Amino acid sequence: MAKQDPTSSSNTIPLVGSEFVRPRPLDLTITGDTVKDTDGNKVFKVKTPLFGLHNKRILLDPNDSPIVTMKMKVTSKHDRWQVYRGSDLDDKIFTVKRSSTVQLKTRVEVFLKHNQTREASCDFTIKGRFMKRACTIYVGDSTKIIAQVHEGDERLVATVYPNVDHAFIVTLIFIFDLINMGGTGI
Repeated sequence: MAKQDPTSSSNTIPLVGSEFVRPRPLDLTITGDTVKDTDGNKVFKVKTPLFGLHNKRILLDPNDSPIVTMKMKVTSKHDRWQVYRGSDLDDKIFTVKRSSTVQLKTRVEVFLKHNQTREASCDFTIKGRFMKRACTIYVGDSTKIIAQVHEGDERLVATVYPNVDHAFIVTLIFIFDLINMGGTGI
């Protein structure tokens, strides 16, 4: 898969994989650790390993194959999570962190692999409210929205905009919720 700068003029944002990009909006529901489409088909599942020293989650496809591994950096004061392709902890895709340690509204920044040494400006931003369990995901610090999430009937409902990698968005939603819930998750 060719790497692509999400801030370029291209309209497609495949970060985890082009197989997770759709030309139309995609609505997903998240209940516990399961993600389903509007037809009720399981799209993803998040697995929490029973044993281990690190707070870690694995995003699985419907066949239980790992898509990404989310791993919390234990010594981080900004709730930093590192995301790796599949189960290979040598293939980092991006990092997610709280923008500051004290916040009234939660703001989380996403830095892609090519931007992780500088972290001068983020590649994506997640803004939301902890109590409402709602958030909006933007490209960088812009106003360009790529996904929105709100709570409804004991589940989260996500709308992923066209040409955006929904595996990437679901990963961000789980991390955002983990940061807000102190690591306990959805």
